[in-house]
Amino acid sequence: MRCAELLLAAALLLAACGGGNSVETRCVGNCNGITPGQAGPEVAVLAPQGPNTVEVRVDSGPDSGFALGVTNLPYVSVTVCAPGSTTACTTVDHVFLDTGSIGFRVLKSAVASLNLPLATSNGGTVAECYPFVIGAVWGPIARADLALGGESAANLPVQIIDDGATAQPAAPADCVAAANGELLNSVSRLQAKGVLGVGMLRYDCGLACEAGSYAGTVTLYQRCDAAGCTPLAVPGDEQVANPVVHFAVNNNGTLIVLPAVPDGGASLARGRLVFGIGTQTNNQLPPAASLLRMQTDPLQADYLYVATTIGSRRYPYSYVDSGSNGLFFDDTALPTRCAAAGAGSSWYCPASAQARNATLSDPYGNIAAVSFNILSADLLFASSNVAYATLGGAAGAADANAFVWGLPFFFGRGVYTSIWGQALATNGPWVAF
Repeated sequence: MRCAELLLAAALLLAACGGGNSVETRCVGNCNGITPGQAGPEVAVLAPQGPNTVEVRVDSGPDSGFALGVTNLPYVSVTVCAPGSTTACTTVDHVFLDTGSIGFRVLKSAVASLNLPLATSNGGTVAECYPFVIGAVWGPIARADLALGGESAANLPVQIIDDGATAQPAAPADCVAAANGELLNSVSRLQAKGVLGVGMLRYDCGLACEAGSYAGTVTLYQRCDAAGCTPLAVPGDEQVANPVVHFAVNNNGTLIVLPAVPDGGASLARGRLVFGIGTQTNNQLPPAASLLRMQTDPLQADYLYVATTIGSRRYPYSYVDSGSNGLFFDDTALPTRCAAAGAGSSWYCPASAQARNATLSDPYGNIAAVSFNILSADLLFASSNVAYATLGGAAGAADANAFVWGLPFFFGRGVYTSIWGQALATNGPWVAF
């Protein structure tokens, strides 16, 4: 998720992307402007189709009694099976689609009937604390077979998020601290039944966890027994893995296609998640696409980032992330402290729509121009919509040099995320749109 607060936004017509698209818009309420309490249209992009695709839904979230619903969260459904079984299976709906994290993580209650085999080490259970920008998840590592559309990954290391009344084993103190006291251990806290992390790496940690070197960071992998939990070194192929890497053919990245939404937002947005880049006729990279390569030197402060420039302001730590529900960046010209969002809110609430022209650049000379608008979060939240393209908020003092191109960036375009080390990205990962 690399997520921040939850935010909202808007756009208009769908841009073409690889494989061709078909747009279907059905009005179920107020289709012009923003009227408090009224719903906007339902919008959908129906292509690409094929066995390497699944539907993405931006809707009001799982049926769990959210008082206010959710905003700008993309969901997919994932079928989970016990390793090697075709009968011990369940389909988990409302799995959060996240290009900013790695691996499949699912609430224990959603897969309890499968009795998935847990990973062990010297008689103890292998567990993980996986932090996001806000909150963290805790629970054991298990093995499972996953299926999405016609794609499958067998015997994959996944994380079971312990959502029991008392987690077993209990989350260590450094995990609770990394979560800022907010362990995402329920449907209402996670706002999903699981997370599908399809970011630009093969597995969720890498060399540091292989060596068990956690100095200065939260301890991700731990061995837990009755005496407690201790740091654990875990080989790469036993770390929580990016499921896409384990698909037979379409394993080098993803394409997310979402429809554009009107300025007032949409009550439902349906799009497509396409597996593979350049592997099928429906996932070809268009010749005119803008492509930005991540910084691949780990000694550089902007490692795995690109830069965003707006006017004279430069944000060197920028990234594209479907797991962030707004555009997050600091802009002193945009007022926060919105009335409806609460006193502690960092959403932007300008008196009128504010346009910004941005330039994205990478360390290798590639650039891309992106224009966007920011509308008042108070105005947007007054509707009963869930999908917005003009929602933005401040990143905060700790992230003053960051620009998070969250889900509003995805509306109205196709966004490609490559996976480092796979075909087309052997020298480093990239995003394209």
